[in-house]
Amino acid sequence: MSLIRKLSKKRVPLIIAAVGVIGILVAYFFYLLKQVEVAFDSPSEFIPTRIYSKVTRIAPPMPRGYIEKKLRALGYTTAIQGNDMSFTLHSPTYPDYLLPPEHQTLQLKDKKITLHFEGLEPTSGLETVDSEIGSVNDFYLEPEFIATLNSDNDSGEGSPIREVLKFEEFPPTIPDAIIAAEDHHFYEHHGIDPRGFARAILMDIKTLSLSQGGSTITQQLVKNLMKRRNRNIFMKINELFLAPVLEFKYTKKQIFERYLNEVFLGQIGPLEIRGFSEGAKYFFGKKPGDLNMGEIAMLVGLIKGPAFYSPYKHLDRAKTRQRYVLERMLEIQKITEPQFQEALTQPIRLANAPQAGNRAPYFVDYVKAELIKLLSDTFEEKEVPELGFQVFTTLDLDLNQNAQSDLQTGLIALEKRLKIEGLVELQGAVAAVDQSTGEIRSLIGGRNYAQSNFNRILNMKRQVGSTFKPIVYATAFRVFEDPEGNAFTPAYPLLDEQWAWAYDKSQPEWKPQNYEKEKLGWITLKTALAKSINTAAARVAKRIGLKQIAETASQVGIETQLPLVPSMTLGSVELSPMEVLDAYMTFANHGKADQPFVIKAIQNPDGSEFYRTEYRPRNRIDPGIADMMTNLMQAVFAEGGTASFGAALGFDRPAAGKTGTTNDYRDSWFVGYTPQLTTLVWVGLDQGLIQEALKKDPKAPKKIHLTGAVAAFPIWIQIMNHALQYEPAMPFAESEHLVDMRLDLHSGQKAEGSCPESQVTTEKVIVGREPKKSTCLPNYQKVED
Repeated sequence: MSLIRKLSKKRVPLIIAAVGVIGILVAYFFYLLKQVEVAFDSPSEFIPTRIYSKVTRIAPPMPRGYIEKKLRALGYTTAIQGNDMSFTLHSPTYPDYLLPPEHQTLQLKDKKITLHFEGLEPTSGLETVDSEIGSVNDFYLEPEFIATLNSDNDSGEGSPIREVLKFEEFPPTIPDAIIAAEDHHFYEHHGIDPRGFARAILMDIKTLSLSQGGSTITQQLVKNLMKRRNRNIFMKINELFLAPVLEFKYTKKQIFERYLNEVFLGQIGPLEIRGFSEGAKYFFGKKPGDLNMGEIAMLVGLIKGPAFYSPYKHLDRAKTRQRYVLERMLEIQKITEPQFQEALTQPIRLANAPQAGNRAPYFVDYVKAELIKLLSDTFEEKEVPELGFQVFTTLDLDLNQNAQSDLQTGLIALEKRLKIEGLVELQGAVAAVDQSTGEIRSLIGGRNYAQSNFNRILNMKRQVGSTFKPIVYATAFRVFEDPEGNAFTPAYPLLDEQWAWAYDKSQPEWKPQNYEKEKLGWITLKTALAKSINTAAARVAKRIGLKQIAETASQVGIETQLPLVPSMTLGSVELSPMEVLDAYMTFANHGKADQPFVIKAIQNPDGSEFYRTEYRPRNRIDPGIADMMTNLMQAVFAEGGTASFGAALGFDRPAAGKTGTTNDYRDSWFVGYTPQLTTLVWVGLDQGLIQEALKKDPKAPKKIHLTGAVAAFPIWIQIMNHALQYEPAMPFAESEHLVDMRLDLHSGQKAEGSCPESQVTTEKVIVGREPKKSTCLPNYQKVED
């Protein structure tokens, strides 16, 4: 009896220890279980906020190569017969109001469209568009995916890109192939296949590695949900514990549906491709239901080793694995022998390897900033990337990508032309807006996002130089008359000579200087703007008053508080690129505008509407004044204007615009517009002055003139040519607010009938603001400013 007591006493510590270990294991088990439950029940964890472009219009005479590129990017399967190309238009998953009102595209959804081209070459133009509802003039393709929003505290693994589908939305051949290749006993076991698990452990021990799979579909899902990427024995034990519990808590269908949306199929730069919907899209440019058996088998083959079997890098390996999947399907009678043979011979046409990461990074930065501002009352900033929203933007992806390339190419060419490559790195920014809708089509915040993600569109304010002058002249037309009662007209005479403006007794006189040292003497207001004559613009400013100019600036969209000093009139004030773009957009749209925007609509994860932008343009300035500025700024492109060499550089469309240069040549601008698009280009230095940078190298040029005409304008031309390459060259419409009038060159007022033709010019004047005086002065009347 005493022996039994002694043995019992010895067992007590062992029992206590065993209970403690079991308690720790149970606690750890429930800790892991809680993590899995949270991951499984939180779909927002794997549906990030995603950004999309605008819809794309397809119409004659667009080239075949461009249209084929757009269709591939959106996952269309096309049939070619002769010069014709046919496909079925996808059913829209975007808001109807992204299309023009009552557009026939809505009637074309899920219907066959046939495009007739001139030939098979990429440059062959589209001739006609036929459909099941008859011939149509044009149609729209759905928005393109641009990027997911990343959290500021992103781990670096990248935000997963996933489209979540229901189990029934996948073709049954995909689950059949997965069961055949990955887990033949899925519908029989309770989360663990003992034979497969034991075989994998024995192989790991034999090879002294941890490379074997053997996991069931449920175990693989647990592994993905737990987000453990390192292969180790503890991971397999975790799977062993949690897989049966997961099967107890959820149905086989729920588990398989989540697996089909969750399984890892590859890495593209910082982004993970997960799920068969995204796999079909990125590897084959299709939707899951459009995949053939050979393509399905190749995708399923990726599960075992996405990098090792990548068809982009190792096509032979991918085909070997594809054959294995098909053989397993044949073995368990999921396909027949004829289907097996057909799948092996089906051609594999991979989509273009998807671009890593963000396709429009500067634009997406701007969208994110606008989203945070828009949602600030409802969500915290860190929550925005994880809301699962679909954000439909105003982005023209092709325009934006071409603009990025044109900017980079233009800056490199400019550095070579100025002989400063390697000495000074110039930077640039681009913004383009459809002035009729306020929709921003492109935003480029620098020459290379990978090298510098500082977004000059979003965060920069710089001196704007002579791009400010149209605001000065617009103010003159608003004020209407000078102190002597003479109306401001395009022929209003101004004296280009040196003069001084004493504006403050405590300050020295301000003396405006021209870029060109030669003085032109008497010139018209129209010429003064076209040639960007500083002395003349300053004279106008003094006659109308600085407060009036600041008021006009506010009306056209300038939000910055302007300093009321004379140099303001020549653009010494620092503004953001978006403020300048806003002002010119107002001139381009006949004085009517609202703030330009990038977000058109936001949908909830279930497709319901969360938000839409209602663009409500208002009359900011008199339409006659705006149309007058368009009339005058067209002269900038005419003979003698600062952009008159545009035709020599290949730009032959009607346009209006203005160059801008700062005194230290640190900033150069060109802002211009056609009837379809308003575009701004800035080129300059982030820090310091060019001349100071050049002093550091004795071989460098002694002086560089970085002007708007030399630096920004050629880049603007390339961007506009690309942006409008499929649009007709349109003249500006005749304005009902302007009328022709014979004007006396000596006064700028209405010319008397007897005035000699050599002293008369015919120009536009604003209806309701016609000169009250009729003159034929023998000489110019000099006014003391």
